[in-house]
Amino acid sequence: MNVCGFEANTIGETIILWLGSVSTIGEIAALGIVEVKNLTYSYPNASKPAIEDISLSINPGEFILLTGPSGCGKTTFCRALNGLIPKFYNGTLSGSVHISGLDVAEHSTMELARHIGLIFQNPDNQIFALTVEKDIAFGLENLGVPKAEMYKEIDWAAEVTGIESLRLRATHELSGGQKQRLTIASVLAMHPSIIVMDEPTSFLDPVGAEHIFEVLNRLNKEHGMTIIIIEHRIDIAAKYVDRIIVFDKGRVRSDGKPVLILAKEDTRLLGVGIPRILELAKRFNDHEAMFNELPLTSDQFYYNIKVYLKEQEFNDRKSRLPPDMLDLVGEHHHSPLIQAKGIVFDYPGNVHALRNVDLTINQGDYVAIMGENGAGKTTLVKHFNGLLRPKEGSVFLDGEDISKQSVAQLARRVGLVFQNPDDQLFEETVEKEIAFALRNFGVKEEGIEKRVTWALNLLDIDQYRESSPFTLSGGERKRVALASVLAWDPEVLVLDEPTIGQDYGQKERLRHFLNQLRTQGKTVVIVTHDVEFVAESQPHIVLMSQGNVMAEGSTKSIMNRTELLARCSVAQPEITRLFNDLAPYGLPKDVVDIDEAYQLLKRKIEEAEK
Repeated sequence: MNVCGFEANTIGETIILWLGSVSTIGEIAALGIVEVKNLTYSYPNASKPAIEDISLSINPGEFILLTGPSGCGKTTFCRALNGLIPKFYNGTLSGSVHISGLDVAEHSTMELARHIGLIFQNPDNQIFALTVEKDIAFGLENLGVPKAEMYKEIDWAAEVTGIESLRLRATHELSGGQKQRLTIASVLAMHPSIIVMDEPTSFLDPVGAEHIFEVLNRLNKEHGMTIIIIEHRIDIAAKYVDRIIVFDKGRVRSDGKPVLILAKEDTRLLGVGIPRILELAKRFNDHEAMFNELPLTSDQFYYNIKVYLKEQEFNDRKSRLPPDMLDLVGEHHHSPLIQAKGIVFDYPGNVHALRNVDLTINQGDYVAIMGENGAGKTTLVKHFNGLLRPKEGSVFLDGEDISKQSVAQLARRVGLVFQNPDDQLFEETVEKEIAFALRNFGVKEEGIEKRVTWALNLLDIDQYRESSPFTLSGGERKRVALASVLAWDPEVLVLDEPTIGQDYGQKERLRHFLNQLRTQGKTVVIVTHDVEFVAESQPHIVLMSQGNVMAEGSTKSIMNRTELLARCSVAQPEITRLFNDLAPYGLPKDVVDIDEAYQLLKRKIEEAEK
């Protein structure tokens, strides 16, 4: 690399320009590889800044988690780090950003790309080429990497992200999770010294997400790569990062070590998801100091808590809590509403997406479809409203074959919220977006106003009523898409990855709303990788893998089939993992939610003290 006439290596001896003088990497370490001072930015026509007076210093080799409620300015901050703000996004900017000593305002995005790589929240915004291999090569070609070296980097990036088998696949045929792996591979291949990732695992199954974090951890620890990541999956991220920065309303609210930040009540009140294991430990510490340092993993919790327990055989009658009312909901058998019989579906290129799938969803069921990326989950639910038609087999809605019904006819009864909200949004304002379908269905204006206001308030987006959906954050756009479907009150509600981009507070609101629909006898189907959301909601689970339905059953029963979960790339909830370890102390293995876990453990500890 040639910088201002000097030749430099990429590691350890990089020579860069810093405020007009030449500095070594050692001097950069003293200053911070990322230096942000008094940064304030407002989008065009915005009434208030998206980020305001932010000053941060990030040292080489740090692994940092940026978190905070949806729409708090995290994505805007990351866009400013590589020059997309203000070079691509217009608006008003003040303050300064320096990356590896380079003033972002004075260098092109291409120049900065050698130092910092940004992975977008929406992978479709970052995929350019027609095939996976060519897309990984895209950035390398622009940096002028020799062909022989380029193929080595492509091999490595495809391997570490687990997409070797997809190298020749057309990019438009990929699932959401596969696209996300591709965007990560395309940036890793360029080996920037800083990687900024905006929710890079949101579309990934839990096993895939854990794998990506392991790769990032290795790059961070072994190669000194600086990693800045936005992530709502705190349960996974907190185990790897060494610093958490919490944003709220465009400002930095707290900054420090993971356990200290996550243990603060202020963090929870902002809508940041606290790992269930840490929350469980906090409940015990609130009454008695049982943990010197709060645990972030089930293993850490187990080694601390076992000293308070006595080993004993499991007694089913004595070791369980009496069922609550939610356990009894949905136990009554209703008539079949959606039936898939022998469905076969192939994508172009002989990609077998569904293989003879049989599935029955009854009236009033609450179903979660889970499985690895590319398992066929989204493909299956798109058959429910006729967006896709089977190559073989049939789909029935309330006993009637839907093959002769149009998508428009089916949409009134089966509402589908897409995985990517940008595939669903097109109107000028949020209000018009939500009202669009209601007008198409012939609802009177008075009814439209009432339903739109209800949906806006339900999903906490009333303040964006007159805003363009395309100016909102990814999580906010997701809520607009959900509101646009909820407004017309379909008979069946199908949500594809509804928790993507949502902070903990929004997830909790959604969970309570879906449980309310459940008690009202509504039929709800969600496609999700969010095992903690499922553990707290406890729907009927359908497990899929490689286009097949592998198993179905209650949350408690499915979440304890460890071998099957592993085959389907579904992780056990942390609470369930903990209680599997605690089985020798007479505790049941099939515990999935924190309230039951606390009550059972508290009782066992009290028994051991007698």
